[in-house]
Amino acid sequence: MRADVSERSMSIRELAERAGVPPRRIRYYVARGLLPPPVGRGPTARYSVTHLQRLQVIQQLRARRLGLEEIRSELTRAGKDPNLEATLWYRWQLRPGIILMAQADLPDREREQVEALVEIGRRLLANNGVRSDNEST
Repeated sequence: MRADVSERSMSIRELAERAGVPPRRIRYYVARGLLPPPVGRGPTARYSVTHLQRLQVIQQLRARRLGLEEIRSELTRAGKDPNLEATLWYRWQLRPGIILMAQADLPDREREQVEALVEIGRRLLANNGVRSDNEST
């Protein structure tokens, strides 16, 4: 399962370009608690589609000339609590009743490792957990 480009994590510069706001404003919103912090710090910090969606809502509320506290209230009332972490997830069904989930903003390398784990899990579960002699790990 390959991730759609819109589900991948992004740098602050990529997020700023997609949202149409300067990186400085994103940092400000994080500092003020309107956006959750990114995964990681400094140049390796990664933002998710959740951040982009929340920024778009904030921009709409700003267009209505709401202040920061009013925006915070609107986000909370709309069920978009600004202190929540990313809520987008990848979901793989290994077999009926067994699901593996991982946050959608994983770095590509880690997502690929999880996808490999999914394939191993599916093979193990298809054989009811019994490995044949010619299967290697």
